[in-house]
Amino acid sequence: MLRDARHVLNGTHIDCDLCIIGGGAAGLTMARELAGSACSLVLLEGGGLEVDGISQALYAGRNVGLPYERLTTARSRYLGGSTNCWGGFSRPLEPGDFAARSWIPGSGWPIPRETMMPFYERAQSVLGLGPFDYDNDFWMERVGGRGAALMPVDGGDFENRVAQLSPPIRMGEAYRAEIGHAANITAFLNANVTALETNASATAVERVQVRTLEGPRFTVGARLFVLCCGGIENARILLLSNQAQPAGLGNGHDLVGRCFADHPRFKTAPVRLTDQGRHRKLYDVSLCLARRRLKRPHPSVALALSPTQELQERWGLPNSRSYLVASYHSGALDAFKAMRDLRLLPSRHRCRRFGVSEDEAASLLRNAGPRILRSLPQLADALFDSTIDPGWLSRSFTLETVLEPVPNPDSRVTLDHATDPFGCNLPRVDWRLTEQDRRGAADTQRLLLQDLMQRGLVRAEPGTVAAAADEPEMADVGWCWHHMGTTRMHESPRHGVVDPEGRVHGVGNLYVAGSSVFPTMGADHPTMTIVALALRMTDRIAALLQDERNSPPAPAVAASL
Repeated sequence: MLRDARHVLNGTHIDCDLCIIGGGAAGLTMARELAGSACSLVLLEGGGLEVDGISQALYAGRNVGLPYERLTTARSRYLGGSTNCWGGFSRPLEPGDFAARSWIPGSGWPIPRETMMPFYERAQSVLGLGPFDYDNDFWMERVGGRGAALMPVDGGDFENRVAQLSPPIRMGEAYRAEIGHAANITAFLNANVTALETNASATAVERVQVRTLEGPRFTVGARLFVLCCGGIENARILLLSNQAQPAGLGNGHDLVGRCFADHPRFKTAPVRLTDQGRHRKLYDVSLCLARRRLKRPHPSVALALSPTQELQERWGLPNSRSYLVASYHSGALDAFKAMRDLRLLPSRHRCRRFGVSEDEAASLLRNAGPRILRSLPQLADALFDSTIDPGWLSRSFTLETVLEPVPNPDSRVTLDHATDPFGCNLPRVDWRLTEQDRRGAADTQRLLLQDLMQRGLVRAEPGTVAAAADEPEMADVGWCWHHMGTTRMHESPRHGVVDPEGRVHGVGNLYVAGSSVFPTMGADHPTMTIVALALRMTDRIAALLQDERNSPPAPAVAASL
């Protein structure tokens, strides 16, 4: 059943077996798996069924580190979470991503990759993907041809890695009916969790506080709780839940919010493909995304170039994936962002009422028009390519490298002094990269360009030198909106917030799901791993609840006189 939390009677208390906080990829995956079971489940989603500017404004916060996306637009606050805006790229993490690597500090997952593979396979259907096969030859037999061929790099220092493309599944839209019809599930929309209340020793969560804008407040109690609110909000809610633990729940070793990461993106100088007609379709992510948005035919896979495990070890490189981006893409993307900002902008009255900065709103209004006008030529190029796909028209590209970030405790989410409309401290995000990140990006791009040019696959743009910067300027680094690492997983509470099962160390009935638990991040999109981990956690929680139901009641103890 779907309910609007704004219509709940003020002061109500609701009890259930399992309370899931957050209706994104992790939360909806778990709810679907338990639909129709004996488990009574409450799902709390802070947004509604559609995007809304006021609800998005509750994601406000302050960036104090590297230049970064505004926190109100870096996340999607409505049912489905970030699946409402993801590109559909899916691939399991690599074997090396799970391993302890001497050149990557803090590396090594406490879960073997072999343990994850059955859950990756189950994630295929959740995300609407094809056969569970990521072999290049398998897919080239299906999508290869004159206009879709692999770059011949395998056998050297770099390799082709195929990602499958989900339609993409918007999980809130795709699965809302299934959740709504499940008799054992009550999903509350516009239900903003402001804190987790524990017992006096903070060893168990007893209830969650739920607030609505201009509406009721209520509480939900459960035997088990799962926090599924993303890499920023998971940390923020734990830090806000400080009644019994002043530093925040699960934060006895000052780890909550640390190691905040996104996948940084670095660009090379412009290059040309020597055989654009054969290689662009599979490697140009800008063409792929545009054609899929316009529902034009496109292969169901995309290719990237990655350093082999041997090259990573030899040079001390993090993992990465590099793909092509058409020269017009950044301008066209900026125009789409400007139009999105206008669509989400609350009225001035609502800005004042709900604490949205009027200066920020006015700046967005002033700048949106010029941003769109400046980008019209790039928009025209993008529309032309996406509609016509002119293989005969030579384009300029950059090679864009998405780098596995090195875990960095100084990159973190903390609580700011500013508060939201509920009086809760807003997040303060200090995104930082290390010198190792900088060197890894420069070395990877230099080695990749040398390899591609020696093979005759790319050539420098006329009038330029095809090279990567020796020391990339950190102010020019891009990002991927992948918020990870802030409640990292480890066997020891001295090194992680949650254990290998996703349970918060020291809090027996609280779990955390999503990419905030990633110890290291790999270089692939996190959605498939988020879903696989959620499936694994659901199996564990279902077994725990079943064991509790099957256990005989404890013998009565006579009261002493």
